[in-house]
Amino acid sequence: MRLYSIPLFLLLGLGPAAAQSAPVTNAPASPRALPVSPADLNAAPAPMAVPGGVNVHWYGHGFVYLTSSVGIRAAIDPFGTETVHYKFPEHLAADFVLVSHEAEDHCAADQIFGNPLIFRSVMAVGLNRANGIPFYGVSLQKDPSDQGGANTAFTLSFDGVKFCYLGQINLPLLAQEKTELGKADVVFLPVGLQTLSVSDFNQVVQDLGATMVIPINYKTDLSGIIPLRSLDDYLSGTKFPVRKVNSDEIVVSRGMLPAEPTVYVLKSPTEAAPAPPPQ
Repeated sequence: MRLYSIPLFLLLGLGPAAAQSAPVTNAPASPRALPVSPADLNAAPAPMAVPGGVNVHWYGHGFVYLTSSVGIRAAIDPFGTETVHYKFPEHLAADFVLVSHEAEDHCAADQIFGNPLIFRSVMAVGLNRANGIPFYGVSLQKDPSDQGGANTAFTLSFDGVKFCYLGQINLPLLAQEKTELGKADVVFLPVGLQTLSVSDFNQVVQDLGATMVIPINYKTDLSGIIPLRSLDDYLSGTKFPVRKVNSDEIVVSRGMLPAEPTVYVLKSPTEAAPAPPPQ
């Protein structure tokens, strides 16, 4: 396993010459001025739209938030407040919400502001459309113990980049599942799930043809009692090179995708949600 640091201009999909003249900042540069809807007036600042790229923000656990270059916002698997202890962003709005399965730590769509369209697990299987964006839900195999519920993986494309979110994947992909998911550019890999080995996860990445791997849903101090594999356990076993990003978000464009599968480790959110008041 090789470990690299990432020049900022590569994260933004710029060439070296362009990077010399661009301001160096950890936040996405030059956001577009987007219309504000009445539902968003009281919302906290959300990840900004960036021209020519998709702003990918990880809020912890399985909660991923995508913002297209024209400001379309998708929230995927927002966590509830009872199981994990990550701080939920206050008054975060979105245009649509995808829920892979109905576990409390993945299905808190009602915490998203802005009156979003919500697509829930089995009801989202097949071809769907939200805010002009087509996306596809694929039903994956259940937990081998048959104790878990249904799980829907999602693929969607923003700005010419195809993302795959696997939800609570429990088994290696079947041939039919591979066909339905198709090839992806970026995969959000739930590396903490212990029903799959690290080698199994490596194979899933290859099955999808993804070159950008973003680990999510692994054990941290904020994961509560959920039994998850640690990030270090995954990284020590993966055969792909690893690049660490000193932020919980990254801007993705087609021009910055690596040629070969590479793991991009986003900075894990460290702030816990406040404890509930005593009863």
